[in-house]
Amino acid sequence: MTIIGARPPATTDLQPEPLPAGKAGLPDAQTAEPQASTPAGPGQARRLAVPIRRYWGQSLWAIAYKETLQIIRDRRTLGLMLVLPVVQLMLFGFAVGTTVAHISTVVVDQSRDPESRDLITALVNTTYFDITAYVDTPLEARQAIDAGRSKVAIIIAPNFAADLRGGRGAQAQVLIDGSDPNIAQTALFAAQSVGQARSARTPGRVPASLDLRPTVLYNPSLEATRNFVPGLIGLILQLVTVILTSSTIVRERERGTFEQLIVTPVSRWELLLGKLAPYLVVSFWNTGVILVLGYLVFGVEVIGSITLLMFLSAIFLTGSLGLGLLISAVSSTSAQAMQASLFTTLPAFILSGFIFPTDSMPPLMRALGYLLPLTYFLRIIRGIAMKGIGFMQLIDAIVPLTVLSVGIFLLSLTRFRKTLE
Repeated sequence: MTIIGARPPATTDLQPEPLPAGKAGLPDAQTAEPQASTPAGPGQARRLAVPIRRYWGQSLWAIAYKETLQIIRDRRTLGLMLVLPVVQLMLFGFAVGTTVAHISTVVVDQSRDPESRDLITALVNTTYFDITAYVDTPLEARQAIDAGRSKVAIIIAPNFAADLRGGRGAQAQVLIDGSDPNIAQTALFAAQSVGQARSARTPGRVPASLDLRPTVLYNPSLEATRNFVPGLIGLILQLVTVILTSSTIVRERERGTFEQLIVTPVSRWELLLGKLAPYLVVSFWNTGVILVLGYLVFGVEVIGSITLLMFLSAIFLTGSLGLGLLISAVSSTSAQAMQASLFTTLPAFILSGFIFPTDSMPPLMRALGYLLPLTYFLRIIRGIAMKGIGFMQLIDAIVPLTVLSVGIFLLSLTRFRKTLE
């Protein structure tokens, strides 16, 4: 509808004035003359590439410098980076070896004459046998093997020299601990070689035969699985327990719930036991699973007391839980806790006798192995599973295991209290 008398707005008032060409910072599409585009020469391309390359290099060095500062400030990570390669080299270089020598040996010399001493000297000169003790009766020698103090027992009968001089053939018995097939095979071969050499050494007449009769105990067929499966129980218990427990406090810190956990109305003992109880249950579950699968799959049966095995496993787990708790208390991140767990597990794997015999290690490495609870627990679990021996026969391993486990747990408890404070 048109209103009469109203003046329509002028169109010139609504339209902005056009800007002159070039005033808006853009070329006028109508007035600007097209310029011929010339390709950049090699010199110009190099001049354009240099700033880009220089900027990329500066960024690279800036990021590398920042990462280096972070590594230097993180003293724990820096220490692991510098120390771990040296420790691995020393452990694998000195402790790891396939040559078995210096087997701990107990001797029962009931003849006690030059001929019997000559036989003992011949066995020692092979470097396979190290005489650790002389006992009076074969029963004492068998007890030394049962307890794990010796791997071989040499029993020389009272009439050894008389039979040898009379040409009737002298006999000596060699008892070999078959719980470690690698050591047992070496001892068996060395004893047979010495017997054959001593029988054929006298020239010019018929030699008096020397019959060294080896007897392999506990594992006559020298099956490796009978030694390996019980050892796996100890290794898996320590590995799983330490790794899982090492993240218990660190995880609370990273989630920001550690302060809330401290102010809860529970005592420190309740907090500590509540943290460790699930891992203890999981560890016992793993023990049972390994024992059942070892019997069903590999035919490895526990000859001794299951109750005694579980009781001593609880003592061993006390030390493993304490070690994991100690790592968690001193670590700042989960990565640090994982690195520290692997760092502590590696020496236990190598020096405990799980794969490599401790008798063949240098004295220093052997001494370090004696500071590990796993060394004694492997002796205990193999003694119960393969030999069927009891508490008193294992007392030489139970006492140091208890001392080390309780000591580690008390140390972790002290550090845990400082963390709560």
